[in-house]
Amino acid sequence: MVSSEIALMGYDLIELDFAGGVLRLTIDKPGGVTLDDCVAVNRRVSMLLDAQDPIEGSYRLEISSPGLTRRLKSLRDFDHFSGRKVKVLTKDGLVRGTIRGLAEDSVLLDVDGSEILLQMQDIVKANLEFDF
Repeated sequence: MVSSEIALMGYDLIELDFAGGVLRLTIDKPGGVTLDDCVAVNRRVSMLLDAQDPIEGSYRLEISSPGLTRRLKSLRDFDHFSGRKVKVLTKDGLVRGTIRGLAEDSVLLDVDGSEILLQMQDIVKANLEFDF
């Protein structure tokens, strides 16, 4: 219900989490998300949730962007951020490199001038890195 409404507004729902009375939605769009975007989505989703009333009891709604060091969870994420620096925790350890693309169900990284292939099933966690 929430995902389709957010999509109609031109955003992608990246993550939805409900814990401790807080409903957290992480949204994104090409070019990034502004504070005004978060406010607009909050208003629209609040109205939808008030009308449908799918959550029993009281809760707080939070809308945010994935941030500069956003987590990458899917092949689509890796493909979208091709050319960007990434930190990847695999079953075998930590790897830092630049995303070069995809090869079927694997991610191709440039690590210090050498290309390595990481299977998605071996990736425990991955985040974009940002040079400040």
